[in-house]
Amino acid sequence: MKAFTPRCGASPHPSSSARLRSTLAAIASAGSLACSASAIAQSARTPPSAEATATADTPFNDLPTVEVTAARTGVVAEDSTRAISVVDAQRLRDAVGTAGIQSLLAETPGIQFARTGGLGGQIVMRGFNSNITRSVLTVDGDRYRGRNTLEFNMFDPAAIERIEVIRGAASGLYGADAMNGVVNVVTRRARVDPNQAFTLKPTLRSFEMNSVNDMVGGRAELIGGGNGFDVLVGAHAREAGDYRTPLGRALNSGFESRGMDFVVGYRPDADSRVELSARYQRVSTERAGGLGAAPGMPWQEVREDPIEEKYLRLAYERRNLGALADKLDAALYVRKFDTHIHQTNRTNAAVTVDTHLRVDTPTVFGGHAIGLKAIDRHVLTYGVDFFREQFYGRVADTRRLSPATGAILASTPPTRMDRGSTTTNAGVFVNDEWTLNDRWSLAGTLRYDWLRTDIDKTPLANESALLQQTFARVGNVTNSAVTGNLGAIHRLTPDWQLVANIGRGFRAPSGQDRTLTGAAGTIVTLASPDLEPEKSTTIEAGARWSGPSHRLSVTAYRTRYTNLITLAMIDPTLYQRRNVGRAEMQGLEVEGHWQFARQWRVRHALTGTRGTDRTTGTPLVEIAPWVALVGLRYDAPQGWYGESVVRAYKGKTRIDPAQERATASYAIVDVYAGFDLARWIGSDWKGWRAVAGIENLFDRAGRNPTVAQSMAYPAGLVGNPLVEPGRAFVLKLSSNY
Repeated sequence: MKAFTPRCGASPHPSSSARLRSTLAAIASAGSLACSASAIAQSARTPPSAEATATADTPFNDLPTVEVTAARTGVVAEDSTRAISVVDAQRLRDAVGTAGIQSLLAETPGIQFARTGGLGGQIVMRGFNSNITRSVLTVDGDRYRGRNTLEFNMFDPAAIERIEVIRGAASGLYGADAMNGVVNVVTRRARVDPNQAFTLKPTLRSFEMNSVNDMVGGRAELIGGGNGFDVLVGAHAREAGDYRTPLGRALNSGFESRGMDFVVGYRPDADSRVELSARYQRVSTERAGGLGAAPGMPWQEVREDPIEEKYLRLAYERRNLGALADKLDAALYVRKFDTHIHQTNRTNAAVTVDTHLRVDTPTVFGGHAIGLKAIDRHVLTYGVDFFREQFYGRVADTRRLSPATGAILASTPPTRMDRGSTTTNAGVFVNDEWTLNDRWSLAGTLRYDWLRTDIDKTPLANESALLQQTFARVGNVTNSAVTGNLGAIHRLTPDWQLVANIGRGFRAPSGQDRTLTGAAGTIVTLASPDLEPEKSTTIEAGARWSGPSHRLSVTAYRTRYTNLITLAMIDPTLYQRRNVGRAEMQGLEVEGHWQFARQWRVRHALTGTRGTDRTTGTPLVEIAPWVALVGLRYDAPQGWYGESVVRAYKGKTRIDPAQERATASYAIVDVYAGFDLARWIGSDWKGWRAVAGIENLFDRAGRNPTVAQSMAYPAGLVGNPLVEPGRAFVLKLSSNY
């Protein structure tokens, strides 16, 4: 029996499911494009990847080490003073049942998933929701900016090589917003011998199904290269309906995601590489609850239909530049978002308000140039980066309907809601990793940032006189900041390390922060043109234990914030972004792996977080006090594995009762089995794996403590706060080239 690859002229077999038909048709169309290109090419010969060579019998210290590109320092995670986690290629390949990358990130300490639907939601890093950018998302080291509420919805996990997470103050490396950390998504590229004859090969990278929401999806690719080139062209499609919970359907939680991408590299010589990459994503998501949609249906119905992303990037790598640098990495990129938001508000029994928001922005372009030079016991990294974000404001049209008849009572034509704005940030930094001796290593980062926000001068037609006066008084805003980090590692023994780090961070309000007014999601806000920048100081201390069969990392931290910006409630129906004063976040993060027998492994993570508004003494809201994950895995010599994972959440009792309610503790059990198809079926299936499992085995009803809720409606509704998915049967087929 031969492995499946798309066949020229072939089409999928008919299915009784319209969703299955449409998704498979999208994948098959990508396969047909691949066939036409491969008709004149032979199969590409590619070297084995790290995920293919790592086996259950390989000790941890012998596994391939990965240089964490997000750290911008040229060191591996184990040698960095920073708290770093990596979701590697094997974990991405084994992950099944996940619609996006948020649930994968939630397996790392310090991060939780604030769900809004089957695909949608934000991450919460060290206590703060990514909707307010106190952490930075990057793709291949470049800022992913513009739609912080929606940005994590836009990724196909099968297009990713790994995800790197830096926890803690990182403004010294990335400037504005990197107060709590960085998430860097590293995209896949073709691994080929550049000196071979040029060949291309079509393949089905992945196909997966999930019973909880009838999700079906997959990715097809065209891979190859030669004559100096490496080529990867991919297309993906994923679609799902409303997901089931133990308490009933999470209405309005479906999604659809389709897109294409390519990465083409060329090596003119052994020391350099030029890369052109692009992607187009079209995603439609529904919010069943959470941020901007609580308490959910039928009172609030919110969906993004669609979100479109267009992205183009040109990158250059060069090694051996003499006295200037051992390595140079540079890139320029442009990204444009267009979003249509549809929201129906039925909270008023007398009238239904139906609003269509068109957000044909922002457009962001930017880039970086970073050099690395090893000098004796020092590894110096230095560089510049910048971005420019143009926000043209939102356009809304609204209809007021009769709840009884659906008749239109009143309507407004498309109207500009916000003034446009432009945010420009440029920064320069230098970092030194200094190995003093076998016992001590020091690290230091220093960075200067310049940031300017320009706001349109022309008032909107419906703008109040008070708001016009405020904009005129504030005008355009320029901020600058000097930030940095100091860290140290002390090696007590070959297995034990003590680590400490102190860092300064800042966040300058963007143009959108200053100008957004009216309805944002289903929340009515006032503009805030006179916001001041936030600042923070983070102190970390920890220990690491690493040996042939074990790895353990423990980090304790405390971060203090000044001029903290929050979406403050003026009254139950009106909010405004304001500097509220001082706040403190403290926590404990534990991560480890232990191979206690030849085929047995345990992985575990533990996160404890506590936040306080130090101005009022009240707890910060939507914080999960304790989250734990334990996974037990058996890798059989016969080419299969079994794994059981427990995800546990302690109930939230330390709350601000004006904004949230207590939640109950719960635990969810997932079980999986994976099979190396070459070992079970034959060598024609080399590189193919099947994974099947049951998620939420005991169908437990869980409400993540980080998910937003509406205090105007009772607890216990499926969407208030949103309940996690119930029992699901999942299946995934994936290939490794």
